[in-house]
Amino acid sequence: MRTCVTLIIFSLIYTSLSYGQCIPDPKYTQPGIYPDSATGLPPAVATYEYNAVFTAVIPTDTIVSPFPRMNIDSIGVARITGLPEGFQAIPNRPSGYWPGGTSGCMLITGNPTENQTGVYPLSITVVGYMGGMGLPFPYEITYYSLTILPASAYGIDEKANALRLQAFPNPFSGMISLAFYAREKGIYSCRILDATGRLLQTQTIDVIPGENTGLVDGSTLAPGIYFCALSRHDGKDFSIIRLIKP
Repeated sequence: MRTCVTLIIFSLIYTSLSYGQCIPDPKYTQPGIYPDSATGLPPAVATYEYNAVFTAVIPTDTIVSPFPRMNIDSIGVARITGLPEGFQAIPNRPSGYWPGGTSGCMLITGNPTENQTGVYPLSITVVGYMGGMGLPFPYEITYYSLTILPASAYGIDEKANALRLQAFPNPFSGMISLAFYAREKGIYSCRILDATGRLLQTQTIDVIPGENTGLVDGSTLAPGIYFCALSRHDGKDFSIIRLIKP
């Protein structure tokens, strides 16, 4: 398999996990770097616990010029700088290194505060050991950043997800179809936020009890990560969903 050493897979799985634990996602099998710079890490929300997991699928061999093809002994994360204060990066192996041909993971976790809102560029130093030489081959990954949004950007509790909100297609390029369930009729507000919490669009939807649909025009949005926050005006029902525009 002709694989460059830089093509270590860091497949992002955004999921709730118990503190200090992560499990590699078995559905990722091909070497590469995921997500790309356009997708990035999911944002954190101030006052809410944050958990994101990198899954690493390590190639079995690689070519590093000017050397011939070499088996990979191990590849791992030697250092992560730029994380907000109180955040930790915890690998599932104490060494932070995984043998060639195996999978591993690293949990990024923390409890952001309101005074930490902002964008934090990350620098991830990946080091590989190849061909039994015992020499490190470092590589710097700098396209990840962690954004902490203010809780006021939402004004609602994402964990409840009372509306069972879904969006199609997602990723999207133009119109976005929303599907959700409402317990009562009423006027609902749909807000589109960017990854920094800035409000971009607002529209109202007249909702009936039961299954509902609505349309949002995303054609004017630039590529990136967005959030659709849907809530009833009295705050009884609410939900947030992440949207991705490639």
